[in-house]
Amino acid sequence: MKKALDTPLGVAACGLVAGMAGAVLVSLIGSAYQRTRAGGSDDGPEEANTGSGGGGDPSAAGITAGEALADGPDMPPNMNRVTATFVQKVATGIFGASLDKDQRYVAGFAWHLLYGGFWGVVYALLRSSLRLPALVLSPLHGLAVWAIGPGWLVPRMKLMLAPGEQELHTRAMVCGIHPLYSALVAGVYHWLAGKE
Repeated sequence: MKKALDTPLGVAACGLVAGMAGAVLVSLIGSAYQRTRAGGSDDGPEEANTGSGGGGDPSAAGITAGEALADGPDMPPNMNRVTATFVQKVATGIFGASLDKDQRYVAGFAWHLLYGGFWGVVYALLRSSLRLPALVLSPLHGLAVWAIGPGWLVPRMKLMLAPGEQELHTRAMVCGIHPLYSALVAGVYHWLAGKE
């Protein structure tokens, strides 16, 4: 019987599962941090101002979604709200549909799993191709995930504040959680692949 790493599809499948597991674990850590900082509240997507005409805070008129979704420059964005807003933008912009709050939450969580899975596949392909030690590849991968996602693309989509608009400790926390994600991905990947 072949080991999982004997085929490119096996490598990709291990990376996908590892990336999804990493996304779940990091989401749990982020939610716990949000509850700690916000006094026990981890608002779900129902609090998001999605711009779909479904209520929202009237005092938020004239601000970007990134500003509305952030708890402030001193607080990392709530991923439940960010992903819920993203899937609503996709549903409205591509399919001309509006999602209710439960649909936004479920679809947002699914999107975050797929996004994490994608980066897990990237890690697995890099790890199996470059033969860099995990202690080198994992933090570099995490910083690349941060730079492409929250560092550039997500703020351009107006889903969160740009790093330059965040306070230093918030930027460090948002940046720092991504190498943690990659370390989790590396650990799960190597466990699934039977590597030490």
